[in-house]
Amino acid sequence: MIHNPIVGDTYFDENREAFNLIFFDSDEAILKPLGQRTSRVSLPIPRDEFEQQVESGYFRPEFNLKHDIDALTEDQKKEVKKREPYLIELQALVDAGHSPTSPKTMKLLKSNVHDKFHIGIHKHGNSSIARWWKEYKDADYKLKKSVSPRKRQPKRTDTASENFLNQFFVDTWVKGSTANISAGYDAYKKAVEAIQNQNDAIMLLSASTFQRRVDSLNKFNIIFNSGNYAEIKRALRTLSKRIKTSYVMERVEMDRMSLNLCLIDEDGQPTDSVDIYIVIDCHSRYPLSVTYELGCAEDTIGVVNSFKRIFYRTSESLNAFGVANKVIVDNGPGYKSAAFRNVVQRLGCDLIKAPSNEPWKKPFVESFIGTLRSEFFEGGKFEGPDGKIIIGLPGFKGKRTSKNSSPISSDNLKKAAAINVEEFSQLLHDYLVEYVNQPHSSLNGKTPQQVWDESVNQKPLVPVNKALVEAACHYKEETPKLQHRGTVRVDHQFFYSEELHRCARLAKKLNPNQDMSVVVKYDPDDARWVTVIADFDCYETKQIFEKVENRDLIDEQLEAPVSFEELNENKASVKRRDISTLKISQIIKQTTRPRRDSKEVESVKKNASKNLSVAERIKQSNKQYTKMPKSTQRAKDKEEDKNSKNKRKRKNSLRDDRQTEMWPV
Repeated sequence: MIHNPIVGDTYFDENREAFNLIFFDSDEAILKPLGQRTSRVSLPIPRDEFEQQVESGYFRPEFNLKHDIDALTEDQKKEVKKREPYLIELQALVDAGHSPTSPKTMKLLKSNVHDKFHIGIHKHGNSSIARWWKEYKDADYKLKKSVSPRKRQPKRTDTASENFLNQFFVDTWVKGSTANISAGYDAYKKAVEAIQNQNDAIMLLSASTFQRRVDSLNKFNIIFNSGNYAEIKRALRTLSKRIKTSYVMERVEMDRMSLNLCLIDEDGQPTDSVDIYIVIDCHSRYPLSVTYELGCAEDTIGVVNSFKRIFYRTSESLNAFGVANKVIVDNGPGYKSAAFRNVVQRLGCDLIKAPSNEPWKKPFVESFIGTLRSEFFEGGKFEGPDGKIIIGLPGFKGKRTSKNSSPISSDNLKKAAAINVEEFSQLLHDYLVEYVNQPHSSLNGKTPQQVWDESVNQKPLVPVNKALVEAACHYKEETPKLQHRGTVRVDHQFFYSEELHRCARLAKKLNPNQDMSVVVKYDPDDARWVTVIADFDCYETKQIFEKVENRDLIDEQLEAPVSFEELNENKASVKRRDISTLKISQIIKQTTRPRRDSKEVESVKKNASKNLSVAERIKQSNKQYTKMPKSTQRAKDKEEDKNSKNKRKRKNSLRDDRQTEMWPV
């Protein structure tokens, strides 16, 4: 006990009933009820039990003059300061004959307090002041004793149980609907029972607590369907705070953003629109992989290539990479493919799919997409070649401003293109470097780079097995013939190894009629080598040949990945690039020659290539402008439209998915 009880002390129980200590020795204490219930029998209590009740707060002592006045808590001091002006003035009014709780007295009291202490008339209500007066009167008109210590709310959950509930609930809620609370709680109970064998500190929380979490998170459905971008952005920040992570690479989120932006290619022609794949670490907010494509729909190639980049550092300035524990994606065409799922699982990552129409279940990557759009594409500050500041990336067109406005056409985007591909890649890389080195509001003012480095020092990353990464990313499959010389042909490229050559000779020797078809698995973005699986009748088991090298590449060319498209098109530029002062060196202004009329005129080069005489050229020109019958004209227009669509289809089928030349050192 913090004091020595003395006969004559007054104690209050939890119901604020007063008792007087009339006897106290080494064996027992006797408490006599005071007030209106004085007829009650005195309470003899063993001394040990009495001391325990005092320490637990069941009995609270009111010290007499023989004791030092107990120091008030900070909450009590604030409460005394708040009540004192009202009780002093109310005491004076009561002494003057006023009723303490009448409306007239309260009005007069507030007026006096306002005049003397400059406190607002409506600061406190009549019921609060009346309660203060009752407690003041019950405490024998002693202000400090009338203020009881504030009751502290006991903590309902311990840290281990709270963290486990958060982790379980986030993973369950991300995967789909949680409308069936009972089913979700049953799954939670089973998970707790399973984990208690390893950590008995984790306790099962109540069903009502679980339901409150579900209700609070499901409120975000309404927010994200409202279309209020400010509220959505605020909700994303709230969700990011609720999803707790302990270290980097514990949880990463992936998504794809489409942009109303075209670039200028190496030939000076406008490209198709830009689409960006993003992978972000949720603990440090570090963009692990940012890749872009030109004119390609979302598919497995783009998704796998984006995921593969998290195992390699982008550059010296963007050096975060590692093996992810959990990968959160939506159900987009590329992310839901079986090939991508196999790649992720083979590399030891847990793949969690959120519904495609509920982006708030991936709040970290959605928030970063909004930041990238607003801070780089829409609001980025760029210095032009003439030294003038440009707000927003040249050539970028924002979203539709209203439902009534028409979408931006592809032709208009191409006409607005002003940045070449190489410079766009460098500008975006420089922005990301600046982003990871700027303080982040959700990281307590630290930068993503600082949080990443601190986490890696405390919990080292799982080493990246590059050979396993390369093998796992061989997800595309073909079944070509194995030639007798030990080569297989995949997408116009030939692959050879001595082991494969010996296998071919042996198979033909043992069975000349053997079907030499083999299964070849490969990565479309890495044409250096493939994996060959031979299942011949003359063998008891399948023969697997890994790292069968490209026959046309020499040692130096095998150091960095090169895509099949690049080799087949025989171009020096790399087609898919890692995104790796944002000063623009050149803004390209496209010029178009106006037509003299609505008819399209053949170019001089085309006419010159036919070696036609002047008379023949005039004759063909006259034929072109000769009026045709309407039926013939309509048939010709339809044929031109058909040819134009086929041409556009062929052009779009040619993948132009640019990736930077930055590869692991």
